[in-house]
Amino acid sequence: MRIVIDMQGAQTENQFRGIGRYSLSLAQAIVRNRGENEVYLVLNGMLSESVDRIRTAFIGLLPQSHIRVWYSQGPVCEHDPANSARKQMAQRIRQACIDDLKPDVVHVTSAIEGYVDDAVIGSPLLDTHALVSATIYDLIPLVTPKQYLDGNPGYKKHYLEKVDAFKDYGLLLSISDFAREEALSLLPLDSANVVNVSTAADDVFRPVALSSDERDALDKKFGLRQKFVLYSGGADDRKNLPQLIKAFAVVKAELEDIQLVFAGKMPELHIYNFQKLAHDQGLSQTDLVFTGYITDSELVALYNVCSLYVFPSWHEGFGLPPLEAMKCGAPVIGANKSSVPEVIGWEEATFDPFDIQAICGKLRQALTDDTFSAALVTHGLQRAEQFSWDRTGMAAVAAFEQAFANFERPEKCSDTSRSSGDGTQVLIDALAATGHLHTGAVDIQRLAKIIDYSLQGLAGKPTLFVDISELCKHDGKSGIQRVVRSILAEWLNNPPEGYEIKPVYTKSGETFYRYASHFATMFLGKDASEAGQDEPISYRAGDVYLCLDLLMDVIPYKQTYLDTMRAHGVSIFFVVYDLLILQLPHCFVESLQAHYMKWIHAVAQYDGAICISHAVADELGKWLDKNVPPRKRPFRIGAFHLGADIDQSMPSTGFPENPALRIESLEASPNFLMVGTLEPRKGHAQALDAFELLWAAGIQANLIIVGKHGWLVDELATRLINHPELGRRLLWLEGVSDEYLEHLYTHCDCLVAASYGEGFGLPLIEAAQYKLPIIARDLPVFHEVAGEFAWYFKGATAQDIADRLAEWLKLYELKQHPQSGEMPWLTWKGSAQQLIGEIDKCAF
Repeated sequence: MRIVIDMQGAQTENQFRGIGRYSLSLAQAIVRNRGENEVYLVLNGMLSESVDRIRTAFIGLLPQSHIRVWYSQGPVCEHDPANSARKQMAQRIRQACIDDLKPDVVHVTSAIEGYVDDAVIGSPLLDTHALVSATIYDLIPLVTPKQYLDGNPGYKKHYLEKVDAFKDYGLLLSISDFAREEALSLLPLDSANVVNVSTAADDVFRPVALSSDERDALDKKFGLRQKFVLYSGGADDRKNLPQLIKAFAVVKAELEDIQLVFAGKMPELHIYNFQKLAHDQGLSQTDLVFTGYITDSELVALYNVCSLYVFPSWHEGFGLPPLEAMKCGAPVIGANKSSVPEVIGWEEATFDPFDIQAICGKLRQALTDDTFSAALVTHGLQRAEQFSWDRTGMAAVAAFEQAFANFERPEKCSDTSRSSGDGTQVLIDALAATGHLHTGAVDIQRLAKIIDYSLQGLAGKPTLFVDISELCKHDGKSGIQRVVRSILAEWLNNPPEGYEIKPVYTKSGETFYRYASHFATMFLGKDASEAGQDEPISYRAGDVYLCLDLLMDVIPYKQTYLDTMRAHGVSIFFVVYDLLILQLPHCFVESLQAHYMKWIHAVAQYDGAICISHAVADELGKWLDKNVPPRKRPFRIGAFHLGADIDQSMPSTGFPENPALRIESLEASPNFLMVGTLEPRKGHAQALDAFELLWAAGIQANLIIVGKHGWLVDELATRLINHPELGRRLLWLEGVSDEYLEHLYTHCDCLVAASYGEGFGLPLIEAAQYKLPIIARDLPVFHEVAGEFAWYFKGATAQDIADRLAEWLKLYELKQHPQSGEMPWLTWKGSAQQLIGEIDKCAF
């Protein structure tokens, strides 16, 4: 059975009230207890601020591919008649999105929405394929129309239409027995189609022991006394708060130092009226406390330290606050009307909410009788255990299964007809039938995009969008570019089983991404005529975006687009090569530091980073803990290792034309090779100083530096160009092909890795491939890569390096130096597979 849950009850303003919390918790419970059933969630893209919060709430419970967003043109809220045409269009787009998922059961978390918010539910009769279910919370406005309906004719019409539509639902899930009986008594419903699944309080509500400092902080923030009576919830008439204030005033005259605390945000007019009433009853200004908005943790603390919790409401669909209080171990009393006794479960703990003396008596008993108070606590904790979201979720799934077993789908809407139809054309026909397509009510071009992103079918093989924007523009022949070329080549030639690989790029002046079709065709050596157009990309929930290139000057300006992708269910990841600009800022130009800071903070806003070593992953985790505020959505950090087989990285070819730039021009001495762009952190200057010390001591050795002229090294470059040993015992090769680099690895005697910091150290792996011995600075990442198969040096001076080089040369003569031939290393095929594995682990 496939269940689709409409989550708009958790998206509107109700998300901050009981309906929103119930909608989210019920959906989570259904997902946890779905058994063999399949579950999809559908979200309203017009209520965009709630989308990421809901997606985050289901991480680890449901794949992002099973959380869908449909879009429409707003506003559509019903209180403005001018929105009617857009509302009708939105109803059909929502229904088409649901139909596109071919559900057996559709559950609406809140069917009353849409008057003041851009929520769109539509009649259940619009769904001609599935069993349509809805949650019924209460019928309070129907029972008390004078208070809730008569003053607003527009809302009254909206509400009564929604309530009337309850008869057209194939199933109603009530949140209490009372809500079920109330619905059956007031509406023309079949009792078999109304099932109580109850509700529960979240696990955050539990007994906690506050330290003296925590209690002092709580008292100071809200102006609390040591003893107080607590109420939490709304302030409308049915909550019966004036009666509570009057009863409290009577008891307060008998008991000295006690307060009445109202937890939660209330309208200022209500607070003013309550304060005036309290003053008239002889209470002081500090006898009543209004906390205003409070966090869940603050509410839990108040539940745990209150002397008594009281809930005087005379009409509730369920009454969640007393259950929360009982779960926290508070002594709880409440009204004996509607669903409240069903929650509290002990007649002795209830009172007549219309009788002030009855409220006084129960308050007095609970505050002065320690035995009774203790019994309330014991009973409350035991009673609370009978309510759980998993029980509610299991009850909901069982109700779906039972109702669906008896559901007869119209013959014209059989699965065969559903699967054979063109959902897009059906939607276009439905929209045309409204008569609003050509009235100016909608933007036709925008509507085409809306349909594209709202109708994407069932979850299939996800697309992995590989951002190669820099490589598309220019192959800088850097180490990062080699990684990008190598991984891309492997994925294009041998696509991983779980993904469809699509190289993409963006360019200046465009806010979106394009498929890199032309580049990919040429990259694979195919004829240009085989290339498709570089069209704007189209993505769907469950896809993955991976920024394989390092795009410091691009990503911060693409965040709006990336935010939209993630809201639609695309997981956003970045490859992080190193944090060296943060760790060694003096080695980089100031403008580069500013670009990097913007980039790394942008990266931290998304789903995760996959680093090129565990050392970098550890460093990134520590940096995030220190520099990025805590976030609800987890940031996943993975690590993979780079490959070493140069011939698989789309290698360039050719030897230096100038004989003086070839290794054969040097004297016959051990050849030491350094590979990497000439920049301060690579340690070239210190290494050159060390070799000069060796040469001055008469030690025979050659130094070959391979790397283009980088930043902040003009003095070193001049020194190399004018060095007296250049061409004799020293070579600087600014740009060599991969073919000639391979030649050097083959004909040198040792690789020197003198960097002060690295993300990985690819030359170490490449050297090991050719069994070239390694001398490396004592860095964690070099130990991770080379382990026991390298010779390490420490120290901050050239003499330190020279001494270790001399020691190594002695071992080399005796053939006792560390050998790299057995050092483990990956091919680019293995590296690409490892990266895919990390994406699988990190993707939501």
